[in-house]
Amino acid sequence: MLTTDHLLRVIDAFREAREVSDARVSALLFNDGKRVRILRCGGDVGSRPLAASFQWLSDHWPAGGKWPSDVPRPPVSPIETVASAQPEALAS
Repeated sequence: MLTTDHLLRVIDAFREAREVSDARVSALLFNDGKRVRILRCGGDVGSRPLAASFQWLSDHWPAGGKWPSDVPRPPVSPIETVASAQPEALAS
C-alpha cells in the first residue's frame, strides 16, 4: 500500500533530479503550491489524488533520476495519455 510518506520520498527524488521546489511539484501534482508542504506537516490526501500523483510522477520521471527503490513505481502511461495529461512545461 502506497502512503503519503512514500509520495514524499518520490517527490524528494523528483525535486532533486529536476532541481525544482516543493511548491512547483505541488502545483504540478495538485494545482496547489501549498499541498506538499501540508503533507510534510502531517496532512493527508485522498486515495485518488494519491494514485494520480504517483502516476504523474512515473509518467514524467526525469531521465537519469532514481525512483526510490522501496516504493513501487506505476507503469508509465501510453505517450498519448501523458501528452494530454499535463500541458504546462515543467521549467515554468
